[in-house]
Amino acid sequence: MSRTPSDRTAANTRPTWAEIDLSALRHNYRTLASHVAPKASICAVVKCDAYGHGALECALALEAEGAQWFGVTNPSEALILRKGGIKGRILLLSGFWQGEEEAVLEHDLTPAVWTEGHLQWLDAAAKRLGKSKVPVHLKVDTGMSRLGVRWNELPSLLPKFARAKHLEIEAVWSHLASSEVVDAFDAQAQIACFEQALTYLSDEGVKPKYRHLANSAAVASRPSTWYDMVRPGLLLYGHCLSLSHTNHSLPDVHLQLALKPVLSWKTRVVDIRRVPAGQGVGYGSTFTTRKPSLLATIPVGYGDGYLRALSNRGRVLVRGEYAPIAGNVSMDLTIVDVSRIPGVAVGDEVILMGSDGGKSIEVEELARHYESIPYEVMCGISKRVPRRYVGV
Repeated sequence: MSRTPSDRTAANTRPTWAEIDLSALRHNYRTLASHVAPKASICAVVKCDAYGHGALECALALEAEGAQWFGVTNPSEALILRKGGIKGRILLLSGFWQGEEEAVLEHDLTPAVWTEGHLQWLDAAAKRLGKSKVPVHLKVDTGMSRLGVRWNELPSLLPKFARAKHLEIEAVWSHLASSEVVDAFDAQAQIACFEQALTYLSDEGVKPKYRHLANSAAVASRPSTWYDMVRPGLLLYGHCLSLSHTNHSLPDVHLQLALKPVLSWKTRVVDIRRVPAGQGVGYGSTFTTRKPSLLATIPVGYGDGYLRALSNRGRVLVRGEYAPIAGNVSMDLTIVDVSRIPGVAVGDEVILMGSDGGKSIEVEELARHYESIPYEVMCGISKRVPRRYVGV
């Protein structure tokens, strides 16, 4: 890489960290680019600090690998990339708020638009700044009911583009609500709506350079939705939601892509103690030892995003063996039972998420305990957990 990512670990020596393998990230990008080529290009989604992996560091690695588009939530996220040296196109997936339009133009950002206000604010700013043709991505709500112009309201919005002399529609796009369910009726309905919108716009003379609809699950399961560009997020980081059917008698679909998890979550043993049988452990003594036990304390808790839902349910890896969580996860500390693992010592590395000795704890396992999804697990790893970058 020609640019060195910023070091976020220098001021934090607490022995709990997330390890980000940038070589795995680059491998995943190459794998996905090959998977959708030559049909579509990739917009690498690095919003929400690249799902907890570090947006700037990941974007630098991806740009060095050839990525030309990056998807973020808003101008604030985009400016982190620009100030860090990212030269590629940056798509504002959630558009912009009134007052941010000049920053959008000054930093060469590409906004999603879908309201008359977007057009007026951006066109006026382009006129003030002497910009001729500002590319925008028109978002169409095809059924998710979140953002975008309803596809049947395009006839009322389109004439307003004609009055926005400094703007041009570079892309038309939408977002699928249930792409991980391969036979979901609502996904098929959304695709049909998107096609209707594209047909209407084409009839009106709008022929965008890009059409994009596919998120990670659609990249995995719906080639018909790839169009000219796809927007992988979770896949880039080595994960995918399980692909299923509405007919539960049918087997789940397994992604046939050799992706590598990018993030491992680690800590170290900071205390070991032997306790007798009948000893309560942790807040509320929700765990009581049944026999003399060896307990290890690790410096991680719900303040780090290692949620209380793991109390008496989760497990970690120590010396390549599973160790169950004993008692409640607290804000800063968690206790695990290492009675069956010989030789455990203070300073030993502990895997919270990742692999060791042929065993692994996947993000999906934590998500099941959280009654959540992998996205929330990774985004929830707090800022006080330093990110350490390997494979640079």
